[in-house]
Amino acid sequence: MFVSIIICTYRRAEALGGLLDCLAAQTYRGNEILIVDGSGEDPSVREKVGGFMNRVGERVNLRLIQCQKGLTRQRNVGLREAKGELVCFFDDDVTFGEGFISQTVALFQRKEMADLGGITAYDVLNYGVSMRFRHKLRGAFGFYSSWSPGALARCGLVVPLHIQPPFSGCLDVGWLGGFCMLYRREAIAGLYFDEALPTYGGEDTNFSMKVGKKWRLVLCGDLQLKHHRTMTSRVNGPAQVYDTSFGTARNQLSESMTFAGVVWLLWFAVLEFGFDLVSFVRRPSRTALKIVLARQRGLIAGARSISAVRHDAAIEDHLAAAKGSGER
Repeated sequence: MFVSIIICTYRRAEALGGLLDCLAAQTYRGNEILIVDGSGEDPSVREKVGGFMNRVGERVNLRLIQCQKGLTRQRNVGLREAKGELVCFFDDDVTFGEGFISQTVALFQRKEMADLGGITAYDVLNYGVSMRFRHKLRGAFGFYSSWSPGALARCGLVVPLHIQPPFSGCLDVGWLGGFCMLYRREAIAGLYFDEALPTYGGEDTNFSMKVGKKWRLVLCGDLQLKHHRTMTSRVNGPAQVYDTSFGTARNQLSESMTFAGVVWLLWFAVLEFGFDLVSFVRRPSRTALKIVLARQRGLIAGARSISAVRHDAAIEDHLAAAKGSGER
């Protein structure tokens, strides 16, 4: 099987260097590496890739693609360029052993995995931890019907994969973590990432849920890597809360623009406002206040983004109908 490895990066040359070294050491050679760089005028990634290619020469089939920054946009650029039967998305700050790609190919080639659309690996650095208290509160108010790692919930929420303790074999899940998404080409044919979603807006959940409607998705406990979560160029605090809230609203309404779907989103907004307000009262700070506002602003903006799309689509349908009547 020919494998396309897509790495989207933004000004994180040092982190990228570790992943490139892992890829150069792979025992499986039937692959292409597509690095989609959104760093703009910052030359650090280009220089890192250039130095790497000077070291490894023709042993690695690598192409550097310059692109306007934006994770979903960069993922789509890589997806359009990929030629592999397997398409692997890695964050630029993961590392793994030399047999990782070989093991991935072997999993997809098993007879009992004919319906397998996507795999995510077990993160030995960050998995096997407890559920956050806020997730438990959401469950108490009806948003989670299952506590199985990787299960889907209301309002585009998901049960975190990181609560899964170390295990052997494959666990069926409803979504894949964006730092490592390994897809069968056939399963993602015709699919693209939603470019209206910001970096922390759940683009991985949104995309993998689409795949999961027709194909099996699994977390493999024997396929292991390390996600180092490099802080360089990473958004935190209120900005990240805004992104995640935007994604929650957009993902919820894109899947369920019904009365019940809207009611659940409103219920979510009220509860999150209450949770954030309690956090602010317990530990007052400027950042905590910004988080209260950022979450509500993100939810409103995400909902409006769906309304705008539907409004534009309605106008296009009306114009098309009018043009058809005129032609007749």
